[in-house]
Amino acid sequence: MNLAFNSVSIQSKLFAVLLVVVVISSLFELVSEIAAGEGWFEMFDDIVLFILGIVVSVLFCLDYLKQMRSLRALKQQLESVRGKLDDDDQTIGNQYRAVVQKQFSAWQLTPAEQEIAMCLIKGLSFREVAQLRNTKEKTARQHAANVYRKAGLSGRHELAGWFFEDVFNPNPDTMPH
Repeated sequence: MNLAFNSVSIQSKLFAVLLVVVVISSLFELVSEIAAGEGWFEMFDDIVLFILGIVVSVLFCLDYLKQMRSLRALKQQLESVRGKLDDDDQTIGNQYRAVVQKQFSAWQLTPAEQEIAMCLIKGLSFREVAQLRNTKEKTARQHAANVYRKAGLSGRHELAGWFFEDVFNPNPDTMPH
């Protein structure tokens, strides 16, 4: 499965452009009012709008940087795990993926639903799934609901459990009482 790491959504880009437009237009308004000799009281609303635009822009940039760091860390973690697999692990991994793919086919999942299901099995949140797939969180949730419905499962825990039940099926003789 090849996940896209392009996490800058169209909504984020539009919001950033809107912020820039608000800040620049507020700045031009302030400069023109200062040039016209208006007093601070008459410019109060424009000053507040300009400061608010700057504050929101800074908060937006900080959140964006935090998300980018988080995605880079997630990508590095994924690459690190892939790099640690030796030949036996690769064989087991390939066999496991074949079992998962066979079950996905039996459930008649679409390619998008399969990708969502795999991400959920890996433990990713809907937000992370949406970012990795460059889509809306609502879309990821809808695909997940379709997966659960087609599989006859109630949620992500049952989905993950379905694939791990036989692997980790405890021996009743070794269970503590």
